[in-house]
Amino acid sequence: MSRALAGVLILCMWLADLGHLYLGWSQWPAAALAWGATVLLGPFLDPAARRQCLILYLCALLMLAVALLQGARLSWSSLLLPNIDMVTLFAAVSCLNLATQALARSSGTVTGWRGVVSTLAAVNLLGAVINMSVLFVVGDHLARDGRLERRQVIMLSRIYCCAAFWSPFFIAMAVAMTYAPGMVFSALLPLGLLGALAAMVLTALEVGRLGMSGFEGYPLRLRTLLLPGTLALTVLLGHLLWPDLSIVGIIALTAPVISLLLMPATGRRAALRRQVTERFPAMGSQIVLFLGAGLLAAGINGLTQIWSPAPLLSCFSHYGVLEAALTLALILLIAYFGVHPIITISSLAPLLWHLQPDPTLLGLTFLLAWGLATGATPLSGANLALLACYRVRARDLLFWNLGYAGRMWLVCVGLFALYLWWY
Repeated sequence: MSRALAGVLILCMWLADLGHLYLGWSQWPAAALAWGATVLLGPFLDPAARRQCLILYLCALLMLAVALLQGARLSWSSLLLPNIDMVTLFAAVSCLNLATQALARSSGTVTGWRGVVSTLAAVNLLGAVINMSVLFVVGDHLARDGRLERRQVIMLSRIYCCAAFWSPFFIAMAVAMTYAPGMVFSALLPLGLLGALAAMVLTALEVGRLGMSGFEGYPLRLRTLLLPGTLALTVLLGHLLWPDLSIVGIIALTAPVISLLLMPATGRRAALRRQVTERFPAMGSQIVLFLGAGLLAAGINGLTQIWSPAPLLSCFSHYGVLEAALTLALILLIAYFGVHPIITISSLAPLLWHLQPDPTLLGLTFLLAWGLATGATPLSGANLALLACYRVRARDLLFWNLGYAGRMWLVCVGLFALYLWWY
């Protein structure tokens, strides 16, 4: 009953935040609903997520207590409102599964290099829109006796996650916009696409070295591109017609509406009920994590009011290629210990702001770090799903992706340099 009630609260939060984004309503009703859902869903988190969230909230509250006792000034809005739009976006994007099964279903397989290229393109393009659902759509199609082999696993884990480099439908984009205010999406998009293309090339070459014998890939059909193509076109048109409206606001409205239009007519009422009572509550760990990350960022902001971060940053006078490369390496390293990038990003951002970074370069750093950390490390949500569903060993996934992580880090450093040279 509590989970179903939390799902209703998330639905109401989405509607209330749309009122904030489009009609200028106060964001407090949406925030109250989001935090109410967090309280209801907390007890239902799996042990690992509960442990991580508990540590996150304890650290945030400790920092806030120290900051307030030392005289820092913090408003309630800075504590409870920062990531509400992010949670709204996540709820909206989760509605895409309503249209996923009918549009992403395909038959047969393709082999050889054609299969490699088709799988890479399908996983990245579909994953950019339908997010983690693509792992199960493609994985279930390719699995034999419930297993995926190494070549298929590395393509799914890496190429789905590297959609975070460029996709406006990924929650990573909302994180980047939140913690790199002023980021220009149009300047970042070509570099993100280049990064995703580099990840595909590196992975394809590795698959080639492992051998093409018996390889089966996922066939990319025109029908499967209907949903991502429609969404991308809608976002571009919305941004052109209403340039003052944020990408987050456009997606928060259009993703559920388009999903409703494209979902199968049969079983519509039951699917909508499942969306509210099952799929919305299933986002519990993400909602609790994102709101906690906002609280942690407020705590760090409070500490910087009383203790200047200048000594920590004394080695750096600005935010350039070196600083971006080190930030990316740090987020990647910490992710190997199971710490979600949202926690690391929300912790580092208030410190990096003191270097007055170029917002787009900072946003690019966060996006590349998110995509690389979640794709290369075995403890990310996407890779844990692969481990659980397709009987892959965490140790194997760790070693399979180590070389990829190092090579992609170098690619990302090149993208930082390219951005500064071009802009």
